[in-house]
Amino acid sequence: MKTKNPLLQFLPYIKNSKKEYILGTIFSVLNVALGVFGVYVLSKVFDGIEGSITRQIVLKSLTIALGYGLILLCSGISNYIRNIYLVKGANEIYVRIQMQVYDHIQSLPIRYFDNIPAGSVVSRITSDVNQIRTFFVSSFIQIMIITLKILFSYAVLFYVDYRFALFMLLLFPIMYFVLKIYNKLTIDSIKGYRRKFSESNGIINENYQNLEVIKAFNREKASIADWNKHNIERYVYWKKLNQVDSLLLHNITGVFRVILFIGIVYYYAYSNFNNNVFGVTLGMVYLFINYTTDIIYRIADFTMGISTYVRAVGAANNIQEILKLEVEKDIGMQETEDFRGNIKFEDVYFSYKDDFYVLRDLNLEIKENQTVAFVGHTGSGKSTIMNLIVKFYSATKGNVLINGRNINDYSKEYLREKTAIVLQDSFLFEGTLLENITTSNDEKIAREALSRVGGDFILENRSLDSRVEVGGNNFSTGEKQLICLARALAKDPKILILDESTANIDSETEQNVSRAIEELKQGRTTLVIAHRLSTIKNADMIYVLRKGRVIESGTHEQLLALGGSYKKMYETQVKG
Repeated sequence: MKTKNPLLQFLPYIKNSKKEYILGTIFSVLNVALGVFGVYVLSKVFDGIEGSITRQIVLKSLTIALGYGLILLCSGISNYIRNIYLVKGANEIYVRIQMQVYDHIQSLPIRYFDNIPAGSVVSRITSDVNQIRTFFVSSFIQIMIITLKILFSYAVLFYVDYRFALFMLLLFPIMYFVLKIYNKLTIDSIKGYRRKFSESNGIINENYQNLEVIKAFNREKASIADWNKHNIERYVYWKKLNQVDSLLLHNITGVFRVILFIGIVYYYAYSNFNNNVFGVTLGMVYLFINYTTDIIYRIADFTMGISTYVRAVGAANNIQEILKLEVEKDIGMQETEDFRGNIKFEDVYFSYKDDFYVLRDLNLEIKENQTVAFVGHTGSGKSTIMNLIVKFYSATKGNVLINGRNINDYSKEYLREKTAIVLQDSFLFEGTLLENITTSNDEKIAREALSRVGGDFILENRSLDSRVEVGGNNFSTGEKQLICLARALAKDPKILILDESTANIDSETEQNVSRAIEELKQGRTTLVIAHRLSTIKNADMIYVLRKGRVIESGTHEQLLALGGSYKKMYETQVKG
């Protein structure tokens, strides 16, 4: 079965920019017609100087030259207007495609991002979409202009000398076979280059995000070696492509040009030696040389545009792969009743991949307004429980209930409006400090939230309008954590999730945060994941997890009295 060209799915975007493309096409036709007609007009100058030169001939030649200059001026103006409209239309297509891809990626389930490098996602949003833009800006427009130029040039050639025009038609079957060979030799190189380009973007993104770790573990040389390996592989593909370009495009173009020049000279000489049997004039020779040269170069441009076309097809395939992915479905309905934080897990199993269960037969109940903590070794399933509560993932088996209703009955938007989460890895968005704390841009709410988590000192040397760099690089790790905690509290959620939220805060600040949490837990359900057991002494319930199962539960005192895993962990930290 023949595969449909993936670029065709983006052609409907032209409808949204039809004004630009219609006007661009009109001015393209005008520009090409003026260019072709200008050469024809200038050829009349050469016809006038074949015999003896008189004053009348000189004046006629000057008049023709001035007319040619006027045609060039009009051609330049039409070319300027054409480029404005066509490039504008192509840029609008680029923006629409990029918005569609970005919006679609935003709608994909988080599970998708577990299996694809961040750099590859970025590459598809930027590089691949830009490759399609390049096609619409250059190749698509270029093909249209080339076609028009060839058609107009042949129309004039047939008008001037049909014999020579018929001879020129022999170019097309020859160039067709050249294009076929070129496409066969380059398609693998182009696809390989695009693949390596995407992988290189992933490496750059990964290394940039983890630069501190690379330096801390002296991984610079290994990182450079890995980059060089991918770069060399990409270079090899590009080298093969350039070799084919040099062999088939530049050389063959030059050979055709020389052959045609010789043919034109022979045609003119033969005609003149035989009493100008074909009626070939010097002006016609000039016209033949210009038109044949232009046609050869246009065909060569078309050939070179194939590489851009193949790259665009590869980029369109990458984008199509993303657009075909099923978006995250939300079958829940918006709730209008009072939302409360009663949470229950019934026989819940969950796996990120295949049948390797991170949670196994999990049963637990969290009452409204309780502060519940989850402890356990890394990989025991603590963070996974939080991911299920905010619907980042859905349970593989079993049910998660909130207020006695299945969590799937609530829409993600509604559920996340009622829930706030502070993760172990704090993240700040580029913008202002105020925008990072509250989307309402209410300074009073932002200041109060910062104050309640012990972050007053952040505003000692900064204002709420202070600029935040990407990732919050101009703030310390502890400051970022406090700002993220203030962001959650400013939302005034019914369910507050703290995933190692005090991991990067000093002991004094931790005490302030703990006091703030004690104050704020009234009226909301608070879920805490903590390795520092000292921060959860006052929790109403503590669940100890191991390999996705609850092995112990109770208050701090009850678990110590039980003398099990919790007591061992606590004594180890106290001794430490």
